[in-house]
Amino acid sequence: MGRKFWIALAAVLSGLVAHGVFARPHTPGMVQLKVSVFNDAAVAQPVLQAAETRAEAVLAEAGISLTWLDCGAPGRWHTELACQDLAFPTHLSVRLVAGKKAVSPETFGQSFLNERGEGNYASVYVERLSSSKALDLVNEGDLLGYVVVHELGHLLLGKDSHSTDGLMRAKWEVAELREAAKGKLLFTRNETELMRVRYWSAVARAEAAPTKQAASGK
Repeated sequence: MGRKFWIALAAVLSGLVAHGVFARPHTPGMVQLKVSVFNDAAVAQPVLQAAETRAEAVLAEAGISLTWLDCGAPGRWHTELACQDLAFPTHLSVRLVAGKKAVSPETFGQSFLNERGEGNYASVYVERLSSSKALDLVNEGDLLGYVVVHELGHLLLGKDSHSTDGLMRAKWEVAELREAAKGKLLFTRNETELMRVRYWSAVARAEAAPTKQAASGK
């Protein structure tokens, strides 16, 4: 990571310490991200596995280690995986939605953020994706993996996180799809740095909450 990132991150962490937010100091390293994937659309396992492989590879390029929890499909949920134990930003959720529920025909996915720009939930509209002309250039498993990562990107980056090109572009054109077909549709350097800063800041706030409650006698 570049010098600018470490300066930005140091500023964030110093501010947290100054306001008594830290329970204990962090040494930022590989971001550990767990994602519960609910397969409502009953996507075939080979496609789901290809999506997982692609998502892991894209996030690894951004310094994020992905643990993908295959939480099952309706009637076959894997309850032993603690898929419902969500916590921003370390454990997020993606639901593969069946039916035509997207807000527009061009919408493959949607993330849900609160007023602080944080959230645990995203949806991927599988029927829209599986009937898209994008499959002329990218296989279905890879495309699903990229869409999942795009929505996770919104959850990790916050509001207004679309870019003018690349992985976080609002609508992928031929250029982006060709990069995807080569496995090269990635987060930008700035996006990678911002995700790390937001991740460690949110982790610090979450860990400080029990300490602050104890101090106030609650």
